[in-house]
Amino acid sequence: MTKADKPCKKISRPAVILALAFLGLVIITVSGLAAEKIMLMVSGGYIFPTDAGYKNVYGETLFVPEFKLGVRVIDNLYVYGLFMTGSKDGTTPDLELPTHSRQQFYGGGLGYFPTIGRHLKVFVGAGVANASYKEEAMELTVKGNKVALNLEAGIYYKEKFLFSGLEAGYCQTKDSYEGADFKIGGARLSLVLGVLF
Repeated sequence: MTKADKPCKKISRPAVILALAFLGLVIITVSGLAAEKIMLMVSGGYIFPTDAGYKNVYGETLFVPEFKLGVRVIDNLYVYGLFMTGSKDGTTPDLELPTHSRQQFYGGGLGYFPTIGRHLKVFVGAGVANASYKEEAMELTVKGNKVALNLEAGIYYKEKFLFSGLEAGYCQTKDSYEGADFKIGGARLSLVLGVLF
């Protein structure tokens, strides 16, 4: 798709809301008004798409920042919500025309977040996410959304109310356009920074 003027990228409304929520929760944490009942994670990582057509146009990885907010309901069990988004430019294989793709995932689930040592915590979560996609190529825009299963697990080093670590996940679903099936999402690997209060 050829455009005379490429529009500026806008920050989505959910990203702004989550960023403001993060700031507010950090302020609460610092002031000591809560006690390990809320979990907030901010991460940056890569989705490794499983769709061969996507990889042919955009490459093997898609960078996605992610926000996760959870509330402890009993013992080490949390109810959490998440939002992650990523976009990438590419070129069509034959004509080498510019293309642009965006994928966003938001949803939630249940997570188990116990302490396994003096400074170690693990997280195992399962839930559902709305997988939203938009692709622009050759003056054509294709967009839609599908429900996807989201699975994730991580291990973190915790010091007081801060923790950081590594997280892996899998979130994928399928859709079709004019009879052609394609996949959205895939496996994910992220570096995480979080607060627990």
